[in-house]
Parts: sequence; C-alpha cells; structure tokens
Amino acid sequence: MIQAVKKVKEMVNQPERWDFSGAEKLFAGVDIGTYKTIAIVVDEKGKPRAANMRRAEIVRSGLIVDYVGALRLVRELMEEIREHCSKPIEKGATSYPPQTESGNIDTTKYILEGAEMDVLRILDEPSAANLVLGIKDGAIVDVGGGTTGVAVIENGQVVRTSDEATGGVHLSLVLAGHLRVSLEEAEKIKADRNMNNSVLPVVRPVIDKISDIIESSLKDFRGMKRVCMVGGTCELDGLTGIVGSNLRLEAFQPEEPQVITPLGIALSCLDANGDGFVSGTRSDGYY
Repeated sequence: MIQAVKKVKEMVNQPERWDFSGAEKLFAGVDIGTYKTIAIVVDEKGKPRAANMRRAEIVRSGLIVDYVGALRLVRELMEEIREHCSKPIEKGATSYPPQTESGNIDTTKYILEGAEMDVLRILDEPSAANLVLGIKDGAIVDVGGGTTGVAVIENGQVVRTSDEATGGVHLSLVLAGHLRVSLEEAEKIKADRNMNNSVLPVVRPVIDKISDIIESSLKDFRGMKRVCMVGGTCELDGLTGIVGSNLRLEAFQPEEPQVITPLGIALSCLDANGDGFVSGTRSDGYY
C-alpha cells in the first residue's frame, strides 16, 4: 500500500504518468475539500491509474457551500482524466467529514452523478483513510482545510467518529493576521518548508486547539496509545509532533498524508462493486 500512495503522489496532475493499460475496470474516488479537490482513479485490483487535483474554495467547515462550483470542478477533473483514457470511468465514491452526513451525503452524491458516475460508496473520511492504513486499534485524525475529524478504531472497526471546525484554513488565518498579508500569501508561506521554524510558533495556538479536539474525542478511550495523523494540514512539519506531545501519546503520520483519504475513497469502490478488495492490515497495509 505504501507504493500505491507514492504512485498517487507522483501522478497528481501529471497526465504523462497516467497509465490505463491492462485495466479491466476503472473506479474514481473524489475528495471534495476546503481548499483542494482531488480525483483518484484505480483499477479492479486497486492499482492507482490517474490522479487529478485542483485548488478551489467550495467547502466551509466541512460543508459544500458552492454546489455549482463543486459540480463544475469535479466535471473538469474527470473530463481531463477521461480524455486520456479509452476505457469508461462510470463508477465512483466520495466522502464527508464525520457528523456532517445530513448536509453532505445527498449533495456529494448529486455532484458525482452530475459528473456521469454511478455512486457506489459515500463514507466518512477517517474510515476511508483506514482502507489504506489498515489500523486495527488506535485513532485516525484527518486534519483537513476546515475541520478535524477523528475516528476511533477497535479490532479493525470504526467505533466512534467526530468532527469539529478547525483545520488548515485557521492556521492560515492566524498566520495572515500576524504577518499582515493576504490569506493566499499566508498559504504559500505555510507551505514553504524553509519558513517552518517561523510559522510553527505563530500557529501553535491553532495546533493546540486541534489537540484539544482530539483529546475530547478520545476521552472515553483511556487506553489509547497511538494516533495516526492524515490530511493535507499534517504536511506542516512539526504539527504531528506537537499534537503527540500535547496528548502525551504516540502521534505519527504516513508518507504523503494528503492522498491517504482520497486513495481510500477510490479503493472503497472495489469492495462495494464486489471485486474482493480487502483493506490493509498490519501485515499488508501501512501500519
């Protein structure tokens, strides 16, 4: 599974690296995020074949607030992939932050249908991530652009999920205010690893807030020892370490945390379609 994650990262927005040869069936996983939306295509064996991503502000606090913009964006992402593929891509899946089902499930379903796909699965983001990670016992924290979602895993099953509105955009807002720059400029500074030592102290209060959200979600699970951090916001160097220190437990992140959830969304299609996909375990998954 580690190789699949690396492959997705290498092919994002790189059509020359997309390869559909030998695939019998193709499935798309679409992750509609606060700042970025990504579509990943896998074949019937779960092998990544294409990945396309665009920046767009169509989600706020975990809810899609620009339906027309989201529909247009997903159509564009899928049309670009289909232009390079002679095989049909007619089945897909998508996701939602935990506890936003009422506001998201129908909306995301209509968006995928508007992009000419039958919707096989709509699942919460941490559960999608665990189809890649294969964690048996622990917690998965998906820190996205607008929210922090937490899923508690026991014996390989999700037993509790929660979600609160704090994520990458809040780090950027604090940074923009401190530096007196635009939000867009703050985003660039936050993503610049050379600026990391200057950024972390400024956004530390937001990271502490994220830690509080996780701690609150885990309060009934005192035996929790490990927390896996995924989502684009976790690409900020040092964030995971601060969370682990705050919680006084082991916090770790996989390689390329930004693509874990969307890859899991795509892989969920295989199980729903009856192609026999089984999520990773400690022996064949990530951890």
